[in-house]
Amino acid sequence: MRGSLEHAYQLLTSYFTEVRLVNPDFVFDIQTTSCKDKRFTRCFWCFGPPQKTYKILRPVVVIDRTFLRERYRGTLLTVITIDLSNHIFPLAFSITDSETIESWTYFLEMFESNFYGYDTRFVVISDRNPEIINTVSKVFSFAIHTFCTFHISNNIKNTLESTKIIFRMAAETLTSIDLDKRMNAIRNTDPVGFQYILGIPNETWSNLYIPMSRYVVTMYCSTYHLLYEK
Repeated sequence: MRGSLEHAYQLLTSYFTEVRLVNPDFVFDIQTTSCKDKRFTRCFWCFGPPQKTYKILRPVVVIDRTFLRERYRGTLLTVITIDLSNHIFPLAFSITDSETIESWTYFLEMFESNFYGYDTRFVVISDRNPEIINTVSKVFSFAIHTFCTFHISNNIKNTLESTKIIFRMAAETLTSIDLDKRMNAIRNTDPVGFQYILGIPNETWSNLYIPMSRYVVTMYCSTYHLLYEK
């Protein structure tokens, strides 16, 4: 909060070490360049005990990123989930230079080693970023990877507000009758948007086709507006 950004990055290791003194289960990793000045490259942290914490949460995680706008810029990667009381629960964080396959691999491998150390089937929700798609399939081969309907609806070419609303309703329905009804409504009002949706496999966005969909419905309804629409 005070001082230069250079000084803040220099204190990062000391800060994380102090946090661990208060919370022995706190996990962090800081990577630097191999040269003498040891310049910061990326870091990971999560509050613990991670594996015990995850066991009381729903088996659904949302992974996303946001850009840091200060002098050194960079990207903040995040993993969140929802607890049994339907409250948003942050799980893990990483600061890295940019959103690349390498940075996502580092982040998700660190996340996997601290939260999953065993084969656990769960649902991953993300946007359709190719780096994320490639990395999730490698790191979490047993996960069900689905796509955020908010992002999909925003990418519909005509971006009609009515299409966005109907599509999100279609994603949440659990009956084929309701799904067909809503998809027909989109086809009649927004043919371009309808064709765009047809190009995305149903099992990546429709709760009717997603295994463990009872958890995904809860996650969709509880987090979309809070995470993406502010």
